[in-house]
Amino acid sequence: MSKKNLTSKMLTVKILTMVILVSGFFYACNPEKKLAKQFVYQPGKRNALVFTPEFLYKTNQKTWLLDSLKGTFTEEQKDSLLWEMSKYIKNINDSVFIKKFSRGFFYQLAKYGFNVYDQDAIELFMKNDSNSYLINIPQIELDETIYPYKDKTVINGYTYFHQHYLNALDLSTWFEISHVNDTVINKEVMFASDLITDDLNGSFDYDEEKDQLKYYYNIDTLTISQVYNLAIELGKRYAGYTYDYLLNKYILAHKQPGDTLQYYWHYNLNYNKLYPVWDEEDKLIPVDE
Repeated sequence: MSKKNLTSKMLTVKILTMVILVSGFFYACNPEKKLAKQFVYQPGKRNALVFTPEFLYKTNQKTWLLDSLKGTFTEEQKDSLLWEMSKYIKNINDSVFIKKFSRGFFYQLAKYGFNVYDQDAIELFMKNDSNSYLINIPQIELDETIYPYKDKTVINGYTYFHQHYLNALDLSTWFEISHVNDTVINKEVMFASDLITDDLNGSFDYDEEKDQLKYYYNIDTLTISQVYNLAIELGKRYAGYTYDYLLNKYILAHKQPGDTLQYYWHYNLNYNKLYPVWDEEDKLIPVDE
C-alpha cells in the first residue's frame, strides 16, 4: 500500500471515529433519551391486562388457482374453493397459533418488568395500582400468497437474474394499547406485519474459460411447524414493539404541549441500550398512516 493511500485511509478512519463520537455524544445528551431512561428505570412494577383474539382471519390470496377451473362460481364458492386449494391456512390450527403467539408475548412482556394478566384474570388485575395498561389484540390475519424473489448478479457489466416464486404467509396484527385510567373512547389502533417464506439458498457460478453461467439453488419449503415457531417469535417481538410504544408515549407526554418526537426510541433489553428506530417496520404503525 502506498504512503498516499495509507494517509488517506488514516484520515477516513479519523473522520469516521469523530462522526461516531459526535453521534454518541449527541444521543447521550438528547433530552428525549433522558425521558426514555426515566421510563425504563421507573421504580415499581407495571401491570398489563392482555386480550387476545379467539380465532384467526385466514385468506388464500392465490386467486389465480381458480383460472384452471371451469364454470361460474359465486364469491362464497370461490372462497370455499380457495380454502380447499390452500397449502397452509387450512392446516393451521387457530388455537395453537394464538396460544404460541400469546406465550411469546406474555413471556417477553414479563421480561420488560410487567405483571402480565390474561382476560381470565380481570378481577385480579383490577386490584393493582394505577401503573397499569390494557393491551387489546383484536385481530391477527394470515394471508397465503406467493412471494416473487429475483436473485441477481453482475458479471462483466451485465446483470443476470433468476426468478423464484416462493410460498409465503403475510401476517398482520392489530393492537389497541391504553392506560387503565385513559378516558379516550376512540383508542389509537396500531399495526404490525411480517412475511415468512420458503428458505432459498442460491448462487451463480461463472466459468470464465467457457463463458458459461450456471445457477444452483436449494429451497427448504415452509412448514406448518415453522409457522407455529414464528408465532412465538412474533409474540416476543411485538411485546418489544408494545414496550417501545409505551416508552415513546411517555416521552411525548412529558414534552412541551404541541411538541412532536424528534426520534422514535427503542429499548434493547438484552444490552440495556436506548437508540432511535430507523426502520418503520421495526415498530408499531398507526393504522391511519
